[in-house]
Amino acid sequence: METELFVHFAEIAGVFVGFGALISLRSAHVTDVHDVVYLQAVLVLGLWVVTAALVPIAVSRYDVGDRTLWLSSALLAAGLWVIALAVLWRRREWRMLSRSPEPSERWYPVVGMPLHLVIAVSLVLCLLGLPDGVDHALYVTALVAGLVMAGYTLLMSVLSQKHEVRHDTDGGTG
Repeated sequence: METELFVHFAEIAGVFVGFGALISLRSAHVTDVHDVVYLQAVLVLGLWVVTAALVPIAVSRYDVGDRTLWLSSALLAAGLWVIALAVLWRRREWRMLSRSPEPSERWYPVVGMPLHLVIAVSLVLCLLGLPDGVDHALYVTALVAGLVMAGYTLLMSVLSQKHEVRHDTDGGTG
């Protein structure tokens, strides 16, 4: 197993969690449903990738075979994925956003849904037990899709915020 690869996944996802936490602290008074939902999604996605990346490292320390390693890792990752989605979808803000007429909300599923499918299909195939090496590749694919989704969600969070733009009236001279 490539321990360094999984550590790097966890590090990158940790950056997303850190950015999400900083945004959260800076915007503690945020009431816009878009900002709240995207922030929650970035944090959940980041924590999922961190956890899913560290699980194979921990399990491999028990000197288990490849099949046991990837089966147990995929089982935990899939379980956490389902729990995270269920918890988020039960939140009032998420239900409100699903009925939003905002144009940016119509674009999120164009990228988000295929990434959800890549994660789900990769983990399910990993659980089914494919030939050696394929389950490792599928697990890595799920983690990459999770990272891309976290980054895309952070991008959508920034792009959907409504900022006041101040125009200099003195021509920028002071």
